[in-house]
Amino acid sequence: MRVGMVMGVVALLLGHLAGQETGQLTLNLMPGSAASRIVTGKLKGEWAAPNPTPVELDLRSSTYIVVNNILENSDAVILIQPQGLTVKGKVGGVPLEWTITPSGDLIAEWAGIRFDSSKLPDEQRSKWRKAFTASYELTITPQGRIKTAKMPEFPKDLPQWSEVPLVLRGVHPIVMGLLQMLWLPLLPTEPVKVGSQWQVEVPLTMLELDRLLSLPFSCRLAKLSWDEAIISVKAEHKGEVALSLKRLHPTDPKITVTRGQFSLAGEITFLVSMGVPQKAKWTHKGEISGTVAGGEGTDKPFTFRYEAELDDQLVF
Repeated sequence: MRVGMVMGVVALLLGHLAGQETGQLTLNLMPGSAASRIVTGKLKGEWAAPNPTPVELDLRSSTYIVVNNILENSDAVILIQPQGLTVKGKVGGVPLEWTITPSGDLIAEWAGIRFDSSKLPDEQRSKWRKAFTASYELTITPQGRIKTAKMPEFPKDLPQWSEVPLVLRGVHPIVMGLLQMLWLPLLPTEPVKVGSQWQVEVPLTMLELDRLLSLPFSCRLAKLSWDEAIISVKAEHKGEVALSLKRLHPTDPKITVTRGQFSLAGEITFLVSMGVPQKAKWTHKGEISGTVAGGEGTDKPFTFRYEAELDDQLVF
């Protein structure tokens, strides 16, 4: 009987939305609920510093998301634990690999130089595994707006970090910056119907700032069919800036973006009855210019043009 009542309420809500009546899209999160988020895709582009170098990469990122607590104001505290990142492909025709295993080991290979933290003595290896599996905490509203973000500090005394190829230590913040822009629950604060539009500010945590910088994302309820709400997402930005990507370690190359433009388009499938975003597809294009701080204290200019196609899904 209870199941029938719940399904009846869901059907009524969907009927209102489909009939162009207004309805609320909201997350349905409970303490202890969890899911894995998996992002896969390809990135192609050109790195010029100053000579053009083709870039072709396959990406795979996995994180485990747990609802830690629901606050009195209905905000949710969620923990996000990294469970592996793989970047494989070629840069300038040279094979490249940057793999962080689910247990936190790092395999990095570039231009004949290979580093594998699983080969280190157990005491040193455990420090690597702890560094790359550290969870971070987000506090989000029932519509998915990020209110606070507590990011872990990467250890500054990680054994043998200097043995990791420098090029790969520069690839990591670029890839993480790309993935961090993708945020699934971009829900409206007000009731909506098919065709309704709203805007969401997404904070960027991959920058070396003492405050959160946000970018506006434009959203629209494009379609509703039974239990699936299809949300289209667009974001564009163009301008001159002076922002540095967050480095894992102070000895990593400092990448500063001074000018950039990008466009992002996505389609999110939100399951109304479960109150969760199930999957999304993203297209990301951009061009950024800036400087890379060299080891001898000089800044080298660069330009990076790229296109990425990414699939994003939650696995329960």
